[in-house]
Amino acid sequence: MKSYIPIAIMVCLFGCTTENVNPKEANTVHLAGYLNTSGGIAVVSYWKDGAYTSLTNDSTYTLVSSLYVDESSVLIGGLKKIAGSPSQSMIWQDGVETVIEEAFGSPFIASRNNSLFGVWRSATGWVYNKYSTSQRIIDTAYNFEPTAMTLNGDDIYISGYSSDPSSPPDYASAQHAQYWRNEKLMFREIEASNAVSIFIHQGNVYLAGYLYEPGATKTNACYWKNGKRVNLKDGSANAVARSIFVTDSHVYVSGMINDEAVYWQDGEPILLTSGGPFSMANSIFVHGTDVHVAGYEQGYPAYWKNNIKQNISNHDKRGQVLFVVVGSN
Repeated sequence: MKSYIPIAIMVCLFGCTTENVNPKEANTVHLAGYLNTSGGIAVVSYWKDGAYTSLTNDSTYTLVSSLYVDESSVLIGGLKKIAGSPSQSMIWQDGVETVIEEAFGSPFIASRNNSLFGVWRSATGWVYNKYSTSQRIIDTAYNFEPTAMTLNGDDIYISGYSSDPSSPPDYASAQHAQYWRNEKLMFREIEASNAVSIFIHQGNVYLAGYLYEPGATKTNACYWKNGKRVNLKDGSANAVARSIFVTDSHVYVSGMINDEAVYWQDGEPILLTSGGPFSMANSIFVHGTDVHVAGYEQGYPAYWKNNIKQNISNHDKRGQVLFVVVGSN
C-alpha cells in the first residue's frame, strides 16, 4: 500500500515529504534547511548524503518551506527576499531556481511525473494548484492558514488552522487545527490547537500538531487519526509535534519536550539530544527499518539515523535541518 508523506512550511512549522518508494531502489538521504551566514543572513541549504550545497548566494535572504523528491528530481520550495524588492516565492528544482509568479510568501511544492502540485497564497487568497490550474481554498472562518500538504491520487490534502476575530476581555483569538481535501474543509478540532503536518496511510488521514494550554503558557503534543485526537504528553511538560510518518506497523511523530528533540513511536518518547535543551526534531522519515530525523541541536543543524547523530557538512554553522526525505539519487 502506498503512503503519502507531508510537506510543511517553516514558520515554526515543520514536515517532510515524498511518496513511499522501494527501499531497494532508493536510499539517498536528502536534507533541506537553512544556515546563517557570518552576516546573520539565512540561506536555503541542501544536503545529499551529508554533502552540502547552497542554493543561492550568501548575501540573499532565503527560507525553505518544502522538500519533495520525484523519482530522480529534487524540488525545494521557499522564499527569496532581496533588499528593496518584494519577496519572491521560489522553486529550486535540481538546483535551478524558478519564480512562482502568482504566489506570495513560502509555497508548499510537490511533483508527480513532472506535473507540479502546490499550495500558496495568491492575490485572491490561499489556493491549491494542480495541473497548472489554481483554485481557492474555501473556509468560513475569519482567518485561516495552511501549514502542510500531501498528495493522495489527484487530491491535495492540506493541514492548517483557523481562528475567529479577537474579542474582549483579553482579545485573544483561539486557533483550531483542521484539514482540507482540495478546497473542501473536512475536519476542525474544537479545542485550541494547531495542525502542522499531514500524512495519509491506507486511506487514513493523520495530522500532527499540538494543543494550547489555557492562557497559551505551554502546548501539549498530539496527533489526530481521522479526526480522533491522541495526546502524546499529559500536560506536565511543554511539548509540540512537528512531523508524522506512518507505516503498516507504527506511528512515528517528531517534535520536542521541554526544548529537547524527541520522537514518539506509538506514543513512547525517544530522546535524541545529548546536549541539553534548545533542540528540536523537525522532520521524520522511516525507510525500511531505519528512522531518519532532521532538526537542530543547541542551535546547529542536526540529523539523526536510528537515534544516532550523524556527521553532515557545515554542522558547525548556526541553522536548522527542516526536512528529511529518503529517495532516489
